[in-house]
Amino acid sequence: MANTVNVSEPLGLKSRVLDALRMLLPGFRLTSEPAPPPGTWAVRATGPGGRPVLRLLLTFRSLGEPRYLAQAITVLSLAARRAPRRYPVVAAPYIAPEGQRLCREAQVGYLDLAGNTFLRFGGILVDRRTGDRPRTQRARLRRLFSPKSSRITRALLEQPAASWTLAGLAQEVGVSLRTAHLVVNALEEKAFVEKPRGAIRLRQPGHLLDLWAGEYSLDQHERRTFYSFVRNPRELARLLAARAAARNERVALTLHAGAQLVAPFVRSADVHAYVLGDVEGLAREVDLRPAEAGAGVHLLIPNDEGVLYRTQTVDGLPVVCNTQLYLDLVKFPGRGREQADELRRQRLGF
Repeated sequence: MANTVNVSEPLGLKSRVLDALRMLLPGFRLTSEPAPPPGTWAVRATGPGGRPVLRLLLTFRSLGEPRYLAQAITVLSLAARRAPRRYPVVAAPYIAPEGQRLCREAQVGYLDLAGNTFLRFGGILVDRRTGDRPRTQRARLRRLFSPKSSRITRALLEQPAASWTLAGLAQEVGVSLRTAHLVVNALEEKAFVEKPRGAIRLRQPGHLLDLWAGEYSLDQHERRTFYSFVRNPRELARLLAARAAARNERVALTLHAGAQLVAPFVRSADVHAYVLGDVEGLAREVDLRPAEAGAGVHLLIPNDEGVLYRTQTVDGLPVVCNTQLYLDLVKFPGRGREQADELRRQRLGF
């Protein structure tokens, strides 16, 4: 992919950016300045009466992913040495929050056609965030965090200091080499992985977890709800685990039932557990009764077996990995966010 956008392309990015700047800087007259450094476009903004005069140095990207924004920031940094009095700005059709953060950290302004803008120069501050991702961007995120693709992300977050080959990562989580390649490329575009000397390493694990948590919903897993005559949640969890093992099926606790074992903070009498196997058969063996009101046992059928990746054993009981536990908790009502934050503080460390 080229480092800069052809400003005469069908998107008409240059003229649309000029229109956006006119709306953001009412009363200023915008004109191009001669001989900008290669890969950039210089704009002069003249206020009423000829003053004040503000100078911007812009560069364009057809994709606003952090990988390409980092290239743009490098171009602007080099150009700024030749034009130190010009304020650097990167423009793209859309710049996601992770890209916005990158620009702010580099003290570079940004502007996109979705309405996200950050400009701070010459006594002017414009800070606008729409919060809405374009449909194409939402579709890209859905693909990145789809059941099979998210196996890659889960493995990276569970072993954040590890270095991987593409084949090793694919084998670790049981996906095709093509799937691993596509996911790693998408994560690299967002600057969440790097490849020093060909090794795949995770970057910014906390930001990646936040992005995934924003897209994740517990409702993507099918839920069966039951009533149990066993009133002690820990005893019930042990009974579920023992019967599942006897049936050669897999069970792993999640939500507060799992968090109370891993990073206790919020108490709850409900038991939530993922089950890979015959849920109804297991429920009969544990004497669970289908119920709606007053039910305290919730068996979840995962949308992909990757949900049970690196299941941990705590006090003899199986619990989903900490990444999955955080995802399940963070939007869960009944103090789920508080428990998720405590889990993150104690166990995740990012």
